[in-house]
Amino acid sequence: MECFPCYGRLGRDSRKLIDAHAGAIRLEGGMELFRQGDRCREILFLTEGNVRVFRQHESGQEITLYFLGPGEQCNVNLNSAFTDTPAIGTAVADGPISGYLFPADVVKRLYTAEAVYQDYIFALFARRLECMAGLVEDVRFKKLDDRLLEWLQAQNIRRIPITHEKLAAHLGSSREVISRLLKEFEHNGIVTLHRGMIELLQCPETTHFT
Repeated sequence: MECFPCYGRLGRDSRKLIDAHAGAIRLEGGMELFRQGDRCREILFLTEGNVRVFRQHESGQEITLYFLGPGEQCNVNLNSAFTDTPAIGTAVADGPISGYLFPADVVKRLYTAEAVYQDYIFALFARRLECMAGLVEDVRFKKLDDRLLEWLQAQNIRRIPITHEKLAAHLGSSREVISRLLKEFEHNGIVTLHRGMIELLQCPETTHFT
């Protein structure tokens, strides 16, 4: 729990409450924490690994809302558990993860008692709101090829292990469309496509897409 910035500033009684109710978990990549439409009864405190949170349309297409990492909590999880309403997205372990699960009522007690935890939650919601605003702006005002190229460059590695299907899910598109755009990128010397991997050939400073 030490990776959470507010933990060390909690009162003694609150730390005792947390220590008494912490349920340690370890999940392998691809395992679901909760599904869109579920009512969350427990709240995750993530300490290792990353979790992908996404929204799924009735057509089956997905779009990534955000990722959370160590020391973060999931806003969809918090909102569902605090308000007893269906989760608006699905959370899946993006590789092996570790953390602690707490009953929702315990976390509510912590929130009521500790101003430092309230500050942490408000800061978390502010970051996620900014993330959502950026996502809406990208979807509404940017061409998909620009979004795709920006996503590839943002990984900060040359050889990106990802399938076209998973990349389409991140960007809220279809595998067919993403594959077509990647083929165009390859034709223009921007990437080389391998099975289950995309190799970025041009650096962000020299890549210009017309």
